[in-house]
Amino acid sequence: MSEWPDTTIRTELLQYIRSHVMQPAKWRFTQLEVVHDALSRVIQLGTDELCVVSCFIDGQRWYVMTTARVFGIYRGTRFEFSPLQIRKCTWGDFKREGRLQIEVAEIQLIGGDQITLAYEAGFAAIAPIYYERFWHTRFTSLERPAPEGG
Repeated sequence: MSEWPDTTIRTELLQYIRSHVMQPAKWRFTQLEVVHDALSRVIQLGTDELCVVSCFIDGQRWYVMTTARVFGIYRGTRFEFSPLQIRKCTWGDFKREGRLQIEVAEIQLIGGDQITLAYEAGFAAIAPIYYERFWHTRFTSLERPAPEGG
């Protein structure tokens, strides 16, 4: 069985996200490619898992989007799921005309679960939005691991 292609996924995800982002130097809570400093001692990534987007607003509102999963906390409720489980995302008023603002996304998973995720609106919102879009539009064209026994 082939390994999950974390390195390839991260490269493709970051290229896709970066082709759409604007003014990353002005992002206050969101970072590309690294786990936010406030989370670095708190969370543990899997052996080959790589960070793509992380956001730390405060101890009750943060998330990490990796090459294999999305996890975090929203107002005391922990969540963790595979990006392949996402059925639909509603991002709210993510533009905010360049003003710093916190918004919430409602994520519906294939199994029916609803997840609420807080994110930084404005220019930084492009990072999680295009992370989610990648799995529906670009991931299908990547070479996937072969099924076991195949």
